[in-house]
Amino acid sequence: MTARVGAPSTPGRPVTVPTARSLRREIRQRRRDHSNRTLGQALDQLYLWLFAVLMVGSMAGTTLSRAWLEIARCSGPGCVDARLVLPLPLGAAVLALAVRTLVALGPLVASRASGTFLLGTPVDRRGLLLRPAAALLAGAIVLGAGLASVLVLLTSSHPAAVGAGALAGAGVGVVAVAASILVQGTPKVRRALGIGCDVVVVATLAVVPLLLFDRAVWSTAWARPGPLVACAVVAGVAALLLVVTVVRRVGRLPRRDLVAGGELLSGLAGAAASLDTSMVSDLLVARRFRQRGAGRVLRGHGSGLVAVAVREAQRSLRSPQRLALAVGLLAVPYAVDRIGVPTLTPILAVVVGYLALRPLGGGLHVVARSAGLRRAFPVTDRPLRMAFAAPLVAAAVLWALAALPAVAGNSMLVFGFSAPEPAAVTWLALAATIAAGGIRSVTRQRVSYDGPLISTPAGALPAGFVAQIFRGPDFALVGVVPLVFGLPWVLALGLPLALLAFAAYRG
Repeated sequence: MTARVGAPSTPGRPVTVPTARSLRREIRQRRRDHSNRTLGQALDQLYLWLFAVLMVGSMAGTTLSRAWLEIARCSGPGCVDARLVLPLPLGAAVLALAVRTLVALGPLVASRASGTFLLGTPVDRRGLLLRPAAALLAGAIVLGAGLASVLVLLTSSHPAAVGAGALAGAGVGVVAVAASILVQGTPKVRRALGIGCDVVVVATLAVVPLLLFDRAVWSTAWARPGPLVACAVVAGVAALLLVVTVVRRVGRLPRRDLVAGGELLSGLAGAAASLDTSMVSDLLVARRFRQRGAGRVLRGHGSGLVAVAVREAQRSLRSPQRLALAVGLLAVPYAVDRIGVPTLTPILAVVVGYLALRPLGGGLHVVARSAGLRRAFPVTDRPLRMAFAAPLVAAAVLWALAALPAVAGNSMLVFGFSAPEPAAVTWLALAATIAAGGIRSVTRQRVSYDGPLISTPAGALPAGFVAQIFRGPDFALVGVVPLVFGLPWVLALGLPLALLAFAAYRG
């Protein structure tokens, strides 16, 4: 027997705890009673979502189709068939990144209100969490089957292979989500799983250099029906066992972890809605170090601004996975050049270098946004900013030197102009462009909503909102233009150095 939520209890009779199902039904009914959204508003919101999904999907599909056609035209002796090398590393990397994201967020989350008024009550917690867990597992089935089907189609168009690949992908997806749910209540295991995912991502990137030396990688035998059916059977059995375990243990998940994931997701949603990528990074870094607790104390070296630069370098070394990821991303320009798309190599080298080295500017980011912290140093702002930027510039120089063999000679192929620049010019231009983009990105200020608003089709936005978002990527893209268009080497080197000087001086 269950009681209606909020109903007064009869004196002398014990209070009956409602079931999770009756509680959800009561909450749903009260939401409908108090909802002020009209049918027209709901249809309008649905139309916007469908339009956005179709537009973004068509753009992404067109881009991937053109890139694949260009790869297929590569028939020279130096080219590698992308169908032999892309599917497996791509699938492993996507799976590892998905598990890493699930472990970082929860994957089961709850708002603070739900944690206080629902999970803090005697109502069966398992009944409250089974539905969101089932939704996650259902999403894993759909996404896993879709991704595996696409990967198999890249290699084989046999219907039996595609079907078996879909089943295997669905099973692997369920295994990944169920394992993420089970480790949610064990911080040490969750942290080990996150590190393991980082290792998998770096390992998949490390496979690419094998292609550069014409080593045999693997064949397409994995895409035949037999291996895929065997994988589907194994994944299905493992998924069934893990799902049964999840149903039994989901009610034991601590409320603290559920609420922490909900707060992180809410903060990320707010940061994403305002298109403030720096806030997204700040939230993830704060969550990581809050879980880590205390760290080992390192002694600094030098004095003055040198000591500041050394400290900033030591701070970057505290996150070895970021350095490993930056090294692993070096394989991207080499792979793009190897599979027959050399026209994209200079641009992709700058984009990947910017993404790899941008996290190394965390200290400069904090100092640039905190006037009180800057006043704590006995120097002016510009020397202090340059000292914090020194490790980022040094990393950009080393990263560009490592990527130079893939980029040198591939510039100016878009329009087929004059001969390539000297390798030293390409190296310095690449390093200066990446460093300028990184410094400009980490020194941008928060989006201010106190000023005048501009009416746009997407609603009222603060003046300068778009310009604030693209601070950083704009310098990275402008600096590589002379290399791509084959302009004289003086301009190819002078423009990135000017952008770097401006970013270091003004931010």
